[in-house]
Amino acid sequence: MMSKTPDRSEGEKGQILVLFALCLVVIMGFAAIVLDVGRLRLAEQDLWNALDSGSLAGAAMLPANAANADALARQYLDENFPGTTPVGNPAVSFRCLIGAVNGLPRLSDVPGTCDPGPLPATVPANAWTCNTSVCTAVCVPSTGDICNTIVLSGEVTVPYSFGRVVGINQASTGNVTSAACRGPCGSPPENPVDIVVVLDRTQSMNGVDTANARNAMQSVRTMLNPAYQWLGFSLLGPSRTVNGCPTTPATSLGSANVPGDLSRWVPLGLTGLTWQGRNPHVNQNFANSGSNMDNAIQCYSNSSVGTDLTDPMPQAAYELQTYGRPGVTKGIILMSDGQPNAAVSTPSNSNYCKQANDTATTVKSTTGIEVFTIAFGLDGSNDIDCPDGSGSTFRTKKASVLVASMATATSPAMPKVTSADLPCGDQENADKDHYFCVPKTAGASADLSDAFKAATAALVAGTKLVQLP
Repeated sequence: MMSKTPDRSEGEKGQILVLFALCLVVIMGFAAIVLDVGRLRLAEQDLWNALDSGSLAGAAMLPANAANADALARQYLDENFPGTTPVGNPAVSFRCLIGAVNGLPRLSDVPGTCDPGPLPATVPANAWTCNTSVCTAVCVPSTGDICNTIVLSGEVTVPYSFGRVVGINQASTGNVTSAACRGPCGSPPENPVDIVVVLDRTQSMNGVDTANARNAMQSVRTMLNPAYQWLGFSLLGPSRTVNGCPTTPATSLGSANVPGDLSRWVPLGLTGLTWQGRNPHVNQNFANSGSNMDNAIQCYSNSSVGTDLTDPMPQAAYELQTYGRPGVTKGIILMSDGQPNAAVSTPSNSNYCKQANDTATTVKSTTGIEVFTIAFGLDGSNDIDCPDGSGSTFRTKKASVLVASMATATSPAMPKVTSADLPCGDQENADKDHYFCVPKTAGASADLSDAFKAATAALVAGTKLVQLP
């Protein structure tokens, strides 16, 4: 009897099943790569977006309130990360971010922009990490450092679905970091702001003081970006043009009508690269040496007229409202070194402090213009009582009380009219309100530039994401 020849297909049935199982593993592996790795990349992008949202929210609280910045950054991170997977171990830290010159920190930005505390006396650059444009230093708010940058980081673990087939249950995005800064942030600021600076030049401003104020105004001019910010220059008292200098002191207070006397009280109107204002300036790039603004600052000098703190405020406000840009933040920075003793608006009224404060209050309440004030030398013999002869508001109060009160209130504690603000010095200028104080000592004076730059930085203090070196 003949034997039956084996059917080869029967023996191969098991092999096909094994090959199918192996191919299925490979297919599932590819699915894991395509789907699970795709989920990981999506989670990483979602995390990045949430971190950016958190750091921007936190930066908006700087430099005044680092504790709120920390809390707000974490809150926005949690609220903006989709799903229920928690962000693992989110960390918040702070930096001082300033400009760089030839790869070294531009220390003139400190403390006006931020202040990381004492640096090594011999080689201060050792404390900084720099690239070609910016430098950063670790900043610890709890020790009194003034920080303008917040750093927020975290990671997310993503559970895998198909990856389990090949033994991969989950994967991490790794640590993702976002940083955001408030203010100039080491480079010319890009937030549109219109600013008028009002400088004192009365008899009590001796030659050293005038040179100091001139340098402070120049620091504002070079700090701003004329492509985005417009800058105007006002003085007390009024000016006239002599030999091409628009800031030559007037021989008397004269009149202070708006708008008829505007050019006397704001001799150099708002200037910027996109300017369409009132004066036919030739050079709108006020950041350039030799610009109209630069020349006007250089020829600014002392005046023999009285101290009128009432009339410059509505003049500066009119300049900003009439010739400034709609929808743009507007601010006035006013510096005075003494108590008011004159006013054109109501010359028969001797309550000069009350009148100046009332005018500032009207400007702030009706225009929304932010007012910053700088008391120069009002920490000693110059800080004398207001001359007000009647009324209870400023009678027997110091001139520094008036200057503090004229500033925009940033908390219920401001304005103060019962006593001077914090003692003149670093503590006062670090409290992040709108009032600054700079002392005069032994015929000289402390540098006004830091206070002017701090006030300017507060006005242009938008927030933006930054790349740290």
